[in-house]
Amino acid sequence: MDHIIVFVNILILTIGFSVVYQGIQAYRTYRFPAVRSFVLYIALYNAVMLLTLIAQYLMRNVGSLSSDGMYIVVVVVMGFFGFTLAAIEVSMYAAVTWHLSGEGRIPRWFVYSYGLVCTVWLVAFIVGCYRFFGLADKRFLLQVHAGINFSLTALFLLLPLLLVIRARVIQPERQKHLVRNVGFLFLSMACLDAGGIVMTSPWNVLVMMLSSLALNLLLLLNLGSFVSAYYGPVIETTASHLDLDRLCAEFHFSTRERDIVQMILKGKSNKEIEQELFISHHTVKNHIYHIFQKAGIKSRGQLVSMILQNFAVPAERHES
Repeated sequence: MDHIIVFVNILILTIGFSVVYQGIQAYRTYRFPAVRSFVLYIALYNAVMLLTLIAQYLMRNVGSLSSDGMYIVVVVVMGFFGFTLAAIEVSMYAAVTWHLSGEGRIPRWFVYSYGLVCTVWLVAFIVGCYRFFGLADKRFLLQVHAGINFSLTALFLLLPLLLVIRARVIQPERQKHLVRNVGFLFLSMACLDAGGIVMTSPWNVLVMMLSSLALNLLLLLNLGSFVSAYYGPVIETTASHLDLDRLCAEFHFSTRERDIVQMILKGKSNKEIEQELFISHHTVKNHIYHIFQKAGIKSRGQLVSMILQNFAVPAERHES
């Protein structure tokens, strides 16, 4: 069974980092906060899986370390780095959730609540390390590990559930359908992980590994098409129904800045913009910087959201 778990973990990492590469390619075309946050999330997710693989290898194959030495390396050192990466991973996952649900930034109530949870994790881990080094008490630190894993599973159940609930208010209808499917996918994966908690070893580890393998495989097959389906067609079909004259008048965009805004609405990357307009990469970045400054925004996602919400031409007016 140990060999099967290690093999599955290696397979997870191979597919996972292929997903990261695919996500980076998608972000080069669709430079939106949700895509960037998702690439960071999946990279951190697989980094945590890599630490898990290393920990399993150390515990099963390195006999030169004493029992306490192994405990320090795996439970203390790798536990600290693993849970730190997992904490950042959840924050990226939350960012994706709220971007896809149309909320934009993560609400303050979640930021403060999650900050409190992370503080509790840190305090418990420090106390566990103190009890181990000061009192030779291993049990408490192992309980801290179990508690943090349990709370992480709860968060990974909560976030996709919120996404499924929020999907009801998303417009247009096709985006609502896509977001609901993503929510149910991640909710299913979280339920499998939660089911693994109640199983005995090594079956609980194998179930969680198979869940991770399924997630990475589904993302590898569908991530690019999902991103292009979520952003591309919506922007392409909506761009002709936007009052860009009023937009340029309100924010004093130049003719060149208007051209660049139109290309951003079509999901063009900086590289594609410079190739189509025959200008340098530095010039493109300068124009985009000035567009953001004039509109009082900080990202392409905010620009597109602001334009679609405030400068869309009603259908009946457009037809006339």
